[in-house]
Amino acid sequence: MPVRLDRDRELIKKAQRGDSEAFGDLYEYHAPAVFRYLYTHLDNRMDAEDLTVEVFLKTWQALPKYIQRGAPFLAFLYRIARNTLVDHYRQNSHTESISPEDMDGYKAEGISEPVEIVSSQMEHQLILNVLGKLRLDYQSVLTLRFIGELSPEETARVMDRSVGAIRVLQHRALAALREEMKDQR
Repeated sequence: MPVRLDRDRELIKKAQRGDSEAFGDLYEYHAPAVFRYLYTHLDNRMDAEDLTVEVFLKTWQALPKYIQRGAPFLAFLYRIARNTLVDHYRQNSHTESISPEDMDGYKAEGISEPVEIVSSQMEHQLILNVLGKLRLDYQSVLTLRFIGELSPEETARVMDRSVGAIRVLQHRALAALREEMKDQR
């Protein structure tokens, strides 16, 4: 078993007993992946940061009932993130803008020239626009598989589907993405 899974199991057991420091370690390690997942869907750094905190608050509340069944803890987090994202979409209208915090994020990534920032933002926006035109289940499977780097088995657990259904969904999502990309050119 990989070292990370062993470490997560140990931290989860401690956190389930109320050890907030162990939960903090889980947060430190997994928060960037949850943030990337949310940011891909939201395209707003502040909203993604807020929802990342919300995901971990929900995780802390659900942790006493969490049972480890062989799937990585990250699959559990992605499931909570996906449900939190759906709730967010239901409650808010989705608006797109570049905030000052987003600009700072580009600078932190080594992109400092305004032309590079705008170019990077335009490329990112094009991808998000194309993804945004796909059905929500297509968006989710692509994000979990390629951004979250989950296996088909882990993605199946997050999306509550069979592995075969995930493979078919991924195939259809990629075909739909190709079609949308053709339309963008």
